[in-house]
Amino acid sequence: MSTVTQPRQAWAHRDGKIDMRPLEAADWSPQAVAARLQIQEAFCRFGTAHDEARADVVGSCFTEDAVFEVAQGQAEPFVHYQGRAEIIRRITGIVAEQADQRRHCITNVLVDKLTADTASAIAYGIVPVAADGLTLGATVIYVADLVREQADGCWRFSYFYIGMDNYAGQKPRSAEE
Repeated sequence: MSTVTQPRQAWAHRDGKIDMRPLEAADWSPQAVAARLQIQEAFCRFGTAHDEARADVVGSCFTEDAVFEVAQGQAEPFVHYQGRAEIIRRITGIVAEQADQRRHCITNVLVDKLTADTASAIAYGIVPVAADGLTLGATVIYVADLVREQADGCWRFSYFYIGMDNYAGQKPRSAEE
């Protein structure tokens, strides 16, 4: 007899949060490859800046009017922030409250849709936590829409969803204030 665990398998797809397309021919021109690498860097810069308590750098990864959501094991978020300033404020509170050392390991970045100035992407992440030993803090799927901002050509998140499969320990209270 097997035990049912949460979340259910493939929840992000089954809840309609992602609709990954089959592998198909894509634009692999130098410009498209550069865009894909810049999008991957946006994910990595977010994670590393979060780990280094650099909310200012986290904020630089988002558009001025970005939407930031967090959920656990389902598509429906328990956190919803609007705007770069609010994202910076909340990340500042979260890293202060956690007071441990996390290392976001973001991988499997798939750019599912790409135009000259917009993209949709998903990625996976694991977040080890070093505090009185080493534990796995969370396993994550990221879902994002990005835009290439005209002022500097940088790809920034206009929508960023963190879907945690599960979370070890107590969630930061400042995330939900």
